[in-house]
Amino acid sequence: MERLLDDMITKINQITDSLDGTIAQVEKMNESINQMSKTFSKETVSLTENVRLIVEALKQFRVQSNKSVNELSKELNSKVKDIWDEDKIQKYLENTKKEINTIKNTEKAVSDNLYYAQLLTIIKNISTYLKQIKK
Repeated sequence: MERLLDDMITKINQITDSLDGTIAQVEKMNESINQMSKTFSKETVSLTENVRLIVEALKQFRVQSNKSVNELSKELNSKVKDIWDEDKIQKYLENTKKEINTIKNTEKAVSDNLYYAQLLTIIKNISTYLKQIKK
């Protein structure tokens, strides 16, 4: 019986030693899991911060892009307006030239008519003078 008791004690000691080893392994695994959890948390925080910075950079880029697009749009609108105004000025100058040419042509026609009227008056006067002389 003593031997049985010694065998049981030996077996219990072996089981206790085995359980101590298992507990040590579980504690080591727990430490590893805790370390991995801390590392994962740090990496998650770092990743979150990087994503936040990227989103902020994209927001700034979008704002700057919108400003650039707005500036380009304003500049383009200004150029189009200038070209439109220049076209209006060009049309105005063309119309003015046409009107000036019309006035010149009318002036020439009036001048010619006055010349012919004076010539006709001179011819009438000569004709009247010649008729008076013949009488």
